[in-house]
Amino acid sequence: MSLGQLVRIWRRRFILTTALLLVALAGSAAAVQKFPRTYQSTSSVVLLASRAAAKLSGNPYLAFSSSLTLTADLLSRELMAPATVRDLSASGVPGTYTVALAPYTTSTTGSVLVVTVTGIHKTTVERALYAVTGEIGVELSRMQASVAPRSRIRAETISVTPQATLSVSQTARLMVPVIAVALLLALGIPVVVDGRRVTKQLRAAPALPEGNHRTADQMAYSTLRN
Repeated sequence: MSLGQLVRIWRRRFILTTALLLVALAGSAAAVQKFPRTYQSTSSVVLLASRAAAKLSGNPYLAFSSSLTLTADLLSRELMAPATVRDLSASGVPGTYTVALAPYTTSTTGSVLVVTVTGIHKTTVERALYAVTGEIGVELSRMQASVAPRSRIRAETISVTPQATLSVSQTARLMVPVIAVALLLALGIPVVVDGRRVTKQLRAAPALPEGNHRTADQMAYSTLRN
């Protein structure tokens, strides 16, 4: 069925189509109000060279190297490991979090880890952000337990946005399927109703002589078009 035929059906069933669209929009709006909102909060942590490695310049921000990038990658994998996720959850860290290298991270710009926490409760998201961010330092210390303090890589928090904000993308991801199904039903029901009307008309049409089969087909086609 072409788009033109669908448009003609919707126009012919204007009252039904309009009523169904209004019901679909009202139902979608009511459903959206029931959806849990998703909140998000982020922080950034940079890995700095050890004091021993930065002693030449005295400035750890001038001593970035590929080893820091590798350490940051190991940290992100460790923090995202199922065992760590379970431990943090058991210790009261709610919601969902990710720890990943910043897209701009290179061996010359530094090794930055971005922590993103999402959840349906604003206050718990904010609390979880601090817990996960602090876990980076804990995990880094564990990895370097056998290294002398002066030779250890350090982690420093460079930005924190504890005020959780509404995640539009996460919320829209739940809304789109509901609205799509509602509109599909609102526009599909008139087509089904009109199709049944045409079927009844064809069944009720008087039988034609055998030589007029071509005319009957033409009549059916004309009925469907109109």
